[in-house]
Amino acid sequence: MGLALETIVGYHGNLTGSTTSDALTVGTGQTFTIRAFADGTSAYLEDVFAADDDSIFQLSIKSPRMHDNVKGMLFAGTNLSSAVEQVFLPQWLMPGDTIQRLYSTDVLSVTANGTAADVVCAAFNVRYENLGGVAARLYSWDQIKPLIVNKVGILTAPVPGGTAGNWGAGYVLNSGDNRLHADTDYAILGYTLTRTVVAVAFNGIDLGNLMVGGPGGPDSSVTGNWFVEASVKYGIPHIPVIQSNNAGGVTVQIADLLTSGTPNCTVQLAQLSQKLPNPAG
Repeated sequence: MGLALETIVGYHGNLTGSTTSDALTVGTGQTFTIRAFADGTSAYLEDVFAADDDSIFQLSIKSPRMHDNVKGMLFAGTNLSSAVEQVFLPQWLMPGDTIQRLYSTDVLSVTANGTAADVVCAAFNVRYENLGGVAARLYSWDQIKPLIVNKVGILTAPVPGGTAGNWGAGYVLNSGDNRLHADTDYAILGYTLTRTVVAVAFNGIDLGNLMVGGPGGPDSSVTGNWFVEASVKYGIPHIPVIQSNNAGGVTVQIADLLTSGTPNCTVQLAQLSQKLPNPAG
């Protein structure tokens, strides 16, 4: 099966503040159109999170094939910035194990309403059971846990995008901290950060060349074990596994409301005792 997980971001740098909502711009290289997946399989929307740089906001994700094409999935959010430091905390808008079924090639409308001149960034995950041409190495916690030999943190320094809310340039996983053992499988358990960002994602051949990630909040009890907790709560594979020989092709990227400053992102990995077979095989 062509398992796939993709983290999609959308952003708007200057909300109009009108009674109607503003359409968000999708992240570079991404689309709000659901990818065409295999007949007889499913795709789901998971884990919606977002941030606003100043005020309250409403986020809408809809399409004619979902509940309605008026407001669809509607979420309320607020600015959670720190009074001490200018950081913008992402708000988890759809927590727990709730999901929304998606339809092949359906075009999602992602919009936000809020105070004039506000900057907003929203993100969500799309999981595919069988996406043609993609075979992400995603595994369950039951598969990973008994194979863990050591845990290791790899330091990375991804930069924010030049446009607030968009993905920044990719930081190569082993470019500054090359300590992974050769020819070894590593599970990405999560990540911890020196500064809050809206979203963190990984990309590479082992991930189907799609952005795979989650929120960049300040609570390491959430982010440090993000993929493990997702696998447990949804009961299906969510933990990415990379081959260390491919580390030079794995990038770490962030999306944030700030366009300057480079937070450290320490990737939490588990060295595995054996190479795992491709789940698509």
